[in-house]
Amino acid sequence: MKGKYLFREPLALDDLGLYITAAQMQFYLNTKEGRKHFRKGDSEFFSYFDTCRVYNLVYDMMESNPECAKMYWDEKTESVALSFPATGKVAQALATVGSSLGDDYDSEDSWGSFS
Repeated sequence: MKGKYLFREPLALDDLGLYITAAQMQFYLNTKEGRKHFRKGDSEFFSYFDTCRVYNLVYDMMESNPECAKMYWDEKTESVALSFPATGKVAQALATVGSSLGDDYDSEDSWGSFS
């Protein structure tokens, strides 16, 4: 990646408005095997890519409505985790874009989670 990007600047929006930021992509490419995984298009890269798209969707929603979800550091998984009401706005947004993201949260609970 060449050029200057802002921290939250999307590289490109997909048809659903989901994205990975320039900073997130650069972070991944700077990991030990990041460039190799990216070039091969393997599942490790796409798992990271989808996680970033969910994170950005929820982050953007929380900017306008901070109560719609909670974002926190999960020490067990050593990653950013999200929780949100299973029937709330975030769950509805994920249901709308779900086929492009997989189903990584439990919609049977009163709160969904994603990490």
